[in-house]
Amino acid sequence: MAQVLGSTRRRSISNSMKPFLSVITVSLNAAETIGDTIASVAMQRCDFELEHVCVDGGSVDATRQIIDRCALRSGRISRVYEPDSGIYDAMNKGLRTAAGEYVLFLNADDFLASETTVATAMRHATPGASGNPDLILGDVLMGPGDPGRVETWRRRRVPRILARHRGLGLFPIHQGIFAKRRMLEVAGGFDATLRLASDVNLFYDLERRFNPSLRITGEVVAFMRKGGSSNAGPRAMWLGTAECYRHLRRTHGIARATAMVVVRTLQSAAELRYGTCPQRRWFAAT
Repeated sequence: MAQVLGSTRRRSISNSMKPFLSVITVSLNAAETIGDTIASVAMQRCDFELEHVCVDGGSVDATRQIIDRCALRSGRISRVYEPDSGIYDAMNKGLRTAAGEYVLFLNADDFLASETTVATAMRHATPGASGNPDLILGDVLMGPGDPGRVETWRRRRVPRILARHRGLGLFPIHQGIFAKRRMLEVAGGFDATLRLASDVNLFYDLERRFNPSLRITGEVVAFMRKGGSSNAGPRAMWLGTAECYRHLRRTHGIARATAMVVVRTLQSAAELRYGTCPQRRWFAAT
């Protein structure tokens, strides 16, 4: 049975207190990094309601103790403690718990780029307004956890052509996507049977089914530490590409799926950089 702590179920939240944005973090044995994630959300300066939904699938290290300690000091944190069948199942649980008009999925080894990140991303959107874009898209940096190290890193930019041409295989990174929660729910959320590419496939489905309105900010939203499941090495990247291809083959046919996967691969290759990743930890970890 799910253990939901420190929060009110979506149906009982009054309109005046309903969050405009829900940041969703899923975790499993992330004690070394989740403090940074929570701190970066807790220190956001914005003039709208913000909630942080933390979903833990059964950590045996100190992850839950860190979340609990932070929740005692913050009225923004909702906790969902329940076994899951993988990262995308956990992300779906977070989506079902979230109450915000928009959601942002921020993994337990990621953190927001600055204390004004969400305010900057949402500055042209108003709670409940009919003209709010379906997706607000920002860039993501991915590199070593220790600032200053010289090595390969990635500038995961939203391709600007995405605003004009859809269905090419280009995609944004989920840590930089502020998405309307209702649209994700109608789309059915993430395919929990996949392990590496359900987030990319969901974006392709949104393109195909809804032709969502987009706003590209050009700002860095989050920093990702290297070594996540989908970026753990060539084999993981190959398996993730295969998951995308199988999905696109069913929805777009063999020829179109092949072309989209080639574009996806070229986009990923273009993100590579060598040197010092321009990230900084601007907060004190909680």
